[in-house]
Amino acid sequence: MKIRYPQMGIALAVAALLAGTCAVSAYAVPETETAGTSTAVTDTTTAANESDDTLWKAEISDYDSSLSLVQYEEVTPSEEQAAAIQNATTLKEVTVPIGSSGTEGSANIGVAASMAASVSAGQFAFTTYGYGHCVGMSQNGADYYATYGGYDYQSILFHYYPGTSLVQTGAGSITANGVTGSALDILSQIVYAEMSSTMHPEAMKAQAVAAYTYIMFNGGSVTGVCLKANPPQNVVDAVSSVVGQALYYDGDYALTVYGASSGGATASAADIWGRSYDYLVSVPSEYDALYDPNYGEVTYMSTDEVRSRIQGAYGIALSDNPANWIQMEIGDSGFVRSVNIDGQKTVNGYSFSGVLGLKSPRFAYICG
Repeated sequence: MKIRYPQMGIALAVAALLAGTCAVSAYAVPETETAGTSTAVTDTTTAANESDDTLWKAEISDYDSSLSLVQYEEVTPSEEQAAAIQNATTLKEVTVPIGSSGTEGSANIGVAASMAASVSAGQFAFTTYGYGHCVGMSQNGADYYATYGGYDYQSILFHYYPGTSLVQTGAGSITANGVTGSALDILSQIVYAEMSSTMHPEAMKAQAVAAYTYIMFNGGSVTGVCLKANPPQNVVDAVSSVVGQALYYDGDYALTVYGASSGGATASAADIWGRSYDYLVSVPSEYDALYDPNYGEVTYMSTDEVRSRIQGAYGIALSDNPANWIQMEIGDSGFVRSVNIDGQKTVNGYSFSGVLGLKSPRFAYICG
């Protein structure tokens, strides 16, 4: 079977691997010099030790070792929260053949709102929504949909990867981080690393299918994924019930990226990486506002720190007007598609959020 790798029509910028974290790689839009009348230039820098099979990593973070997936205790909703959830989210009636999903439109959640009440002079306040690149399945969202919405793993997968079909393949051996083993063994370690043993079993099943599909999209062997040895029996049981199942799109394995949480809706691949996939579009993740600790997190930075990070990353000298440093273009899914830096340079929004150490490319800010 032909394995489809992403084709690059734009500059490739791959994030460096950081100690103690799983790596993420992503496409970046071309960086454009806008000072005066200069023409567009393309940054073609590629990090060392990266190859095609390490692109589009499914893990959570590519810029900060503190951004590994944090496990959360299960929350019991209040009566008011439960009523709000019931009104906001209901399991959709299936009108397509079993084993495939329908298509959904964009879930544009609009420009992110600042949650900072105030900010001091000489200071920025950034509000972020979500955790990671926010494309594809939200791991926290999968857990919330299973726990509070009654979704099974198929409904979770079809929600986050609309237009795909679920098929049973031959579950042979796969390779992760140079270790070859049975699909059950490798996937159990991945699910244990990504979700521990505390999330809902249906969410674990969805994670197993997404991870397996991602590995098979890359020819059955990947590097840089998260593995954790000795998964407990409940994890093994969840994986065993779906081992060998994969998501297909247009007769081939889908690119099933995933991340920790999505901040109200997932991002489209087009907004984050500049390349469209029919099944990597923005879809709602309605429970985030009620339960996700990464929803509306505020980070304060001094203007000196922001200046240092930006100038160090992009090699430009910022003006003395901090209000002009960060001019954002919001994409169709409500995430920051690009940032014009002080009228001098336009960069990819996701990579820019990494430069500032923000958890997500959906953010807002105020400055004093």
